[in-house]
Amino acid sequence: MKIDVRTYELRLEVPFAIARGTTSSHTICVAEVEHEGVKGLGEASPSAYYGDSLEAARAAIEGARSIIGNDPFAVRAVAERLKEAFPTSPSGRAAVEVALYDIMGKLSGVPLYRLFGLSGAPLPVTSFTVGVEDASLARSRIEILRAFPILKVKVGFGREQDLLALLAEETGATLRVDANEGWQVDEAIEKINAWERYSIEFFEQPIPKENKDGYREIKRATNATIFVDEGVSSKHDILQWEGLVDGVNIKLMKCGGLREAIDMIAVARACGLRVMLGCMVESALGITAAAHIASLVDCCDLDGNLLISNDPFEGVRAEGGIICLPDLPGLGVAARNA
Repeated sequence: MKIDVRTYELRLEVPFAIARGTTSSHTICVAEVEHEGVKGLGEASPSAYYGDSLEAARAAIEGARSIIGNDPFAVRAVAERLKEAFPTSPSGRAAVEVALYDIMGKLSGVPLYRLFGLSGAPLPVTSFTVGVEDASLARSRIEILRAFPILKVKVGFGREQDLLALLAEETGATLRVDANEGWQVDEAIEKINAWERYSIEFFEQPIPKENKDGYREIKRATNATIFVDEGVSSKHDILQWEGLVDGVNIKLMKCGGLREAIDMIAVARACGLRVMLGCMVESALGITAAAHIASLVDCCDLDGNLLISNDPFEGVRAEGGIICLPDLPGLGVAARNA
């Protein structure tokens, strides 16, 4: 099989900030894998937080040329070899794996979700993310935010209550809160209890992932539903959170692809945990890949492509948070202006 790699710079509609920093653009790699005239696509959106990088993702995609063989249906074996050869780039591995699944679906004549024995609908409504920002910026975008029934609010900057009050009063949306490890235990407990008035659906990664005792204390001192994101990158990670939290956030770009994500979902279910399917800043290519397994989870945060102004791909749509999968063989994704 032939493999090519392309790079795209995604520009954000507004600068996107979380507790760890702010960005106005994000660069991705796209794997283009061709087998007997059939082309598959997969996206790598690397995150430095997980030790990944654009260079590592490109190296993984290019290095797959000597690993991939000539059978696109041997995807599990290929994924294992890629993990052994490129352990530091889960996004690069995900790009290659997703491209193979795209080819498999096209050769089989069915959408990707059908390869996994899944239904394409109904899918959980996706949240729309409000980055760390002051209330005045959110107010200027209030009409856009009102279009979404679920808002995921990034916090960890000290003036969150004004923002939450505005969103609660002006949108009527269900609110989820994500601190990206930005709080310490006492602050987390104080804010979680004080914000009961806003009926927050759940709090995501309120304190650093290493502080397991802190999560026990939050569970004891609040009635909140707690999810972890930064704390889970593989099915092995999930086991350590059983009994400490209520749910996990799974992302293709941090776990290495669709097969590992599906395995993680199964382990989470066995541990009695709820499951959210999330994303990085991604194009419609990466978001569509994740959406194909969204019927397996409880909630979605698949809005990465909704945050950018120059998406190079067309695929899944999310109108008012309602996820609509393309009903075409494979991923159902096409390059714009191709």
